[in-house]
Amino acid sequence: MKLEHHTTLVATTTTPTDLVCWVEDLMDLHARIAPRFARPEPRKRSLSYLQGVMSEVPRKRGHAPKAHHPA
Repeated sequence: MKLEHHTTLVATTTTPTDLVCWVEDLMDLHARIAPRFARPEPRKRSLSYLQGVMSEVPRKRGHAPKAHHPA
């Protein structure tokens, strides 16, 4: 379900302590799901996937309107 408004705080600054907490939480989440993967390669890819989902890098779409394609 897509929210109608932004849910992130706009006027806050990220502190080094925030970053450490986020990394620890991400590693804890990965530790919880990692045993579901028998092989080390998918286990490592799952961490990369989680990092990508949580990043601010724009998502790729299946297609884009022609106005967005370079000529």
